[in-house]
Amino acid sequence: MEQHKLEQKKQIFFKNLLKDLVSPAYGCTEIGCVALACSAAAEHLKGPVVSAKLHVSSYIYRNDANVGVPKLGQVGIKTIAAAGFIVKQSKKKLLVLSSITDAQAKLAKQNSKQNFIDIIIEKHRNPVYAKVIAKDKFNNTCEVLIERKHDNIKRITLNNKLVAVNTKTKASNVHTYKYNVDDISLNDVYYGVQNFTINDVKFLRDGLMMNKKVMNYGEKHREGFTKVAMAGYSFNETNWKNQLLTSIVSSITARMVSCPLPVMASNDSGDHGLTVNLPQWIYHTCCKTSELTMLKATALANLITWKIKKNIGSLSAYCGSVVAAVSGTICGLGYQRNYSIKQINDVLNLCLCSSAGSLCDGAKLSCAWKIEAAIVAGFAAMDVVESKIALPDNEGLVNRDAFETIKSIGILSRGIMNDTNSIVVDIIDKNERAK
Repeated sequence: MEQHKLEQKKQIFFKNLLKDLVSPAYGCTEIGCVALACSAAAEHLKGPVVSAKLHVSSYIYRNDANVGVPKLGQVGIKTIAAAGFIVKQSKKKLLVLSSITDAQAKLAKQNSKQNFIDIIIEKHRNPVYAKVIAKDKFNNTCEVLIERKHDNIKRITLNNKLVAVNTKTKASNVHTYKYNVDDISLNDVYYGVQNFTINDVKFLRDGLMMNKKVMNYGEKHREGFTKVAMAGYSFNETNWKNQLLTSIVSSITARMVSCPLPVMASNDSGDHGLTVNLPQWIYHTCCKTSELTMLKATALANLITWKIKKNIGSLSAYCGSVVAAVSGTICGLGYQRNYSIKQINDVLNLCLCSSAGSLCDGAKLSCAWKIEAAIVAGFAAMDVVESKIALPDNEGLVNRDAFETIKSIGILSRGIMNDTNSIVVDIIDKNERAK
């Protein structure tokens, strides 16, 4: 692949951004967000929590309603909060529940049934928003606010006195040089990745190995839905597509049903991390690409996912795994297959065309099915591009420039986000109450 000199400031921006996009998480990142807030509150109180009000955005509630929690199972948001109050490990951030013991898990389930936690769904807040107001038996009150980033504790007060405040988010290191997302072109991303050295991307190995362990766990614990979803696919080294689908379905399913292992998240989502990272490793091992090519492809997948997520929103009415992460990973696979920039542009457009209507209805078991179906569509998109066929220019949402298509989808997302998500959350809440 050809080299291209990129503005040094922009190259540094991409290096910093890539490091910021990946982080370890234990369970769904929305689980970590709620547990982190509750854990921090409990650490500042003088005794056990006896009452609490948990205010969460509709997006946080949506993703915590049915997802499996490691060592807790599929328990819902109240048990997640109760576990956070018990564990008191806020220093671990999104890994806050990683050290929970069986005894603590049992106690969290018991406590969540005592009706001392009230859940208030805030439909018009920032998508990443969790505020807990907790009281102990000595009548001390602690309030913890997390906003904009899942692990960004913005403020802690104890008895109405400020004890901690954070004006910086985790992403601050990225802005050594500032670029608006609209200023970043596909050419920039492609050549930024192309110019990476092994030292720039070798840190991605840790995430790949972490996510590979989740994949292996899923392979060993296939049950019910997983077997059905993977019907017709076999884990083998002769068909990279079958192996890739098997790996993705088993890993996503394992995570959704409470796999007790951390994942390396991408763009604040564990499912995104599995979806963008594992396919690159699978293709690399099956098709014998170089490690550097595989790591660069992983970087490209993460950065394109970032571009899409910055347009549609960190949490939105869209399914980010389908619209963003699958689109990113297909582009990464294309990079490993020596796609030109035009081919990556065209395959990205095809992915966006097929996924633009995919909505998020919460983190749960069926996420594996949606991601699998999107990847199958992505394979078809690769076949089309490799046959030298592209979508007609400027039809519907699709622009000749795939990054302009992303912008159009972002406009649509912002237009439908609140109303659509509110309807979805109302349906989820109704179903939860009917259980």
